[in-house]
Amino acid sequence: MRFSEPKNDFLQRVRRLTAQHGIVLIFDECTSGFRETFGGLHLKFGVNPDIAVFGKALGNGYAITAVVGSEAVMKEAQNSFISSTFWTERIGPSAALKTLEIMKRVKSWEIITQKGKKVQDGWIRISKKYNIPLTCSAIPSVSSFKINSKNHLKYKTFITQEMLKKGFIASTHFYACTEHKEAYINNYLNELDSIFNILSKCDREEINIDDILDGPVCHSGFSRLN
Repeated sequence: MRFSEPKNDFLQRVRRLTAQHGIVLIFDECTSGFRETFGGLHLKFGVNPDIAVFGKALGNGYAITAVVGSEAVMKEAQNSFISSTFWTERIGPSAALKTLEIMKRVKSWEIITQKGKKVQDGWIRISKKYNIPLTCSAIPSVSSFKINSKNHLKYKTFITQEMLKKGFIASTHFYACTEHKEAYINNYLNELDSIFNILSKCDREEINIDDILDGPVCHSGFSRLN
């Protein structure tokens, strides 16, 4: 099962609703920005927020964040005071300018989307091969999967554990970049295949997953705090 894009004009309806009630619409594009368009996902879906926040890919690893928005909203900053320890820091902005230049030239968002789809296809193929249902989430270039099992956290822990032994820093997430060569992806999927083979035996209760974990089970994100 794959992640599906917004349906029934969901984003457009949110935009209309916020406009009707004078609500500032903010899109957090720190993760999604520049991964499917030369800009943010709002460009792809044709919805303009009042404020959009960018980071991460913008500087290709260098520390940089950008807050952009409509003139009507952004001018309100003049009624406040914004301070920063790093006003004169130039590394992040310089990295962002060069990153944007290269992104535009090579169309990096097209490259990483294609690589992400290849990985997602691999996940689905392997899951069907071993009859381990999973759900893919997020856009292809920053995708993840969750095994549909009561033991999904134990399985996730085992995947990370065994992939580390094989020389991969990998979990149930994939953050595509232009330098992920096809050979790397094929090798990753081949190694993941052998791990799913073991997990299928756990699912059939031929192996106890607790007996093959070398350490504690990973946390479940923010849900552990609820």
